[in-house]
Amino acid sequence: MRPQPERVEKLMSLTLTEFQYTIRTLAGRTLRSDETHVLIPIGEGVVTIRYEPRATVRFGGLLDLPRALVTLTFDAMTPDETSAFVTAFDRTFQRGGG
Repeated sequence: MRPQPERVEKLMSLTLTEFQYTIRTLAGRTLRSDETHVLIPIGEGVVTIRYEPRATVRFGGLLDLPRALVTLTFDAMTPDETSAFVTAFDRTFQRGGG
């Protein structure tokens, strides 16, 4: 019996356009304007990354922040591969703040 894929969910302040632009670094290709997910082969396995928009959040009546649930599903990957990919994902999507 094949083990269940591992999932990591991240609630992020991210538009679909930003997701598609940034995912190029991890996937090595540009996503079409209607694409909300990508499959990336890693070793003998694959990671699927899905973007699901959520309601925006309003701060102080002045600032609306986009939100999205980004789900990483790791299938047939070792724990080391999974950990390394999550680290790379976090680094790629990290934004500077001030």
